[in-house]
Amino acid sequence: MDRDQMLRQMTAEQFAAFDVQLYLDTHPNDIIAMEMFNNYHKNFAEFKKQYESMYGPINSDSAVKNDQWMWIDSPWPWEMEAN
Repeated sequence: MDRDQMLRQMTAEQFAAFDVQLYLDTHPNDIIAMEMFNNYHKNFAEFKKQYESMYGPINSDSAVKNDQWMWIDSPWPWEMEAN
């Protein structure tokens, strides 16, 4: 999976988790929805971990590693190659 595909899949998992989260706000006892949320959230976390291990932090929440600020180490979006 290339960088763009990984980013799209990670974003899709995050969006799905957030969508189910909104549903759970009004249906907190729906066990199936809770399982869906946990699955989407787990998938997002796995994609995020894999993406960041290959390309660096995806957001500032992940920018600290070994007590160093890693946010500036990755290329900025405008510094990446255009397809």
